[in-house]
Amino acid sequence: MNKKSLSSLELAAIVKELQFLARSKISQVYYSDGLLLLQLHVSGEGKQLLKIIPGKLMCLTKIKDTADKPSGFCQQLRKYLAGGIISSISQKDAERIVSIEVENILERSKSQQKLYLIIELFSIGNIILTDKEQVIITALESREWKDRIIKPREKYIPPPLSVNYLSLTKDQLKNLLRKSDRRNLVTFIATEMGLGGLYAEEVCKLAGIDKNKVPKEVPDSWVVPIHNALQDIISKLKDTHGYVYPEDITPFKLLGIEPARVTDTYNEAIDELNPLAKASPYEQKIKSLERIAAEQEESIKKAEEAIIENKRIGELIYENYASLQKMLGIVKEMRKTMEWGEIGEELKRIKKLVRVDLKGKKVVLGL
Repeated sequence: MNKKSLSSLELAAIVKELQFLARSKISQVYYSDGLLLLQLHVSGEGKQLLKIIPGKLMCLTKIKDTADKPSGFCQQLRKYLAGGIISSISQKDAERIVSIEVENILERSKSQQKLYLIIELFSIGNIILTDKEQVIITALESREWKDRIIKPREKYIPPPLSVNYLSLTKDQLKNLLRKSDRRNLVTFIATEMGLGGLYAEEVCKLAGIDKNKVPKEVPDSWVVPIHNALQDIISKLKDTHGYVYPEDITPFKLLGIEPARVTDTYNEAIDELNPLAKASPYEQKIKSLERIAAEQEESIKKAEEAIIENKRIGELIYENYASLQKMLGIVKEMRKTMEWGEIGEELKRIKKLVRVDLKGKKVVLGL
């Protein structure tokens, strides 16, 4: 399976299933080779392991594979988080950002402090620890952009969110469609609304609309079905499981497609992924050749269909050659003394006439 990361919608499913971790205690923190592991003790549940791979995914896991020697970043997280109690786990709007609020008694102050462990799962990702004022204490990666800086003593500012599909109104959706320059509706839903390709396709299926329609040309009557389909998908996050398909894992069943299997929770299914694993060059070559072969088979299929269609057209022309030749002769004679508009009116008397294209100067007949 090629799935390497979570969409915003999938992250919402993960966070919903993690709510039982509220009031759990962080007993230990591990970090190694791009993987953060929080060992938690949950009252009535026992030990739980929360796996976090920045830029990729987060989920519960049963595998505890940690480095013998903790890095400087790991030691800092242990200093602030070990022994702390998780107050809440939340997703920021429709962003791929999770905030874990932790309360802990720090050695330096001997008083209870509120901390935030912020996990960014978009782009290459990041893990950031801030104080109660959202001032950065430490970060896995220090970075700087024009409008935001990630480094100690700077205020944490999340990237701006252009569209929050969770609170999107019908009027807002309509305005977005009118302003969009995307080539088709499914791309608009995937990118500008932030649902990703898989769930953009699902919205179009649920709404019963043409996904290839240009957004600016979408009729007003489509806005309500699109909005309703979006709300339908969001409501499905109330009861999530892991639906495993050949190329994806979803928190709810896709319309008209049977999964290979279903797990009790979405976390359980996501834990099966290994986004840090590197495919061997042989596997990559095989996949590349398989893709080329599939594309060639599709091209051959289209060419064969074109041959059949052209042969059928040729046979129809041959069968009606005499009448077509006569029609061409009539049109040529008319062109000597008449304009195309007048010719169109005259030709409307012919029974087999479908339409006259004055702009393209074409006469369409039904054979």
